[in-house]
Amino acid sequence: MESLSIVFKIIITVVYGIVLGFVTIPLSKKLALSRTEDPAEVAPLNKTGIKILSLVFGLAAAAGLTFTADAVDLYIRNLLLLIPIFCLSFVDALVRKIPNSCLVSMLVVEAVYVTYHCISTKSVEIIPSIFVGFFIGMIVCFIPSLLKIPMGAGDIKYSGVIGICIFATGYFQAMVIMAILVALFYVYLKLTKKGGMKTQVPMGPFLSTGTVITMCFSVFSLFDVNIQF
Repeated sequence: MESLSIVFKIIITVVYGIVLGFVTIPLSKKLALSRTEDPAEVAPLNKTGIKILSLVFGLAAAAGLTFTADAVDLYIRNLLLLIPIFCLSFVDALVRKIPNSCLVSMLVVEAVYVTYHCISTKSVEIIPSIFVGFFIGMIVCFIPSLLKIPMGAGDIKYSGVIGICIFATGYFQAMVIMAILVALFYVYLKLTKKGGMKTQVPMGPFLSTGTVITMCFSVFSLFDVNIQF
């Protein structure tokens, strides 16, 4: 990826960011409408502000992945993962449900990437990392229940898929980022008197944010720690 010129990276960022920002809105709307009996819940997707926000997030995510990518195959995989990640985040934020179709799409993208990686490197060392990531992702989901914090079935499945895609180390980083964002959101609810610690919030968007940030940058690389399990 270092061989790509800055101009070419900017072009990829802008084109893919715009496509991602615009495409995910109608896809999210279709997915959300199929999961709610009240069309009014999906109405926010028609607002200009939400469309602009989607575009901004799309450009930011595309830029983050483009300017931090080390390998082309991993870069392409991450770009493709953005589509279902964005869609399920919008749907979960609106109707509190995570579409299985988005999770399946992520698994298909990951399966293609893993297959190519194993063939190109003539090694299957990546396989154990996938299973460990899935196991960790599912186990961690039991922690909120022990703390009396409700976690939906969709969140649990999404957690497992994230573990498969970014492995255990990436999953832990994504969860830490999610926890920080959720804490800040609760502070916002408290300050604005719109809710409190007992207010249920969709976890999908927060976990998605942590996941995308982790795909762009691993804190372990900051300390030159090469851990993958």
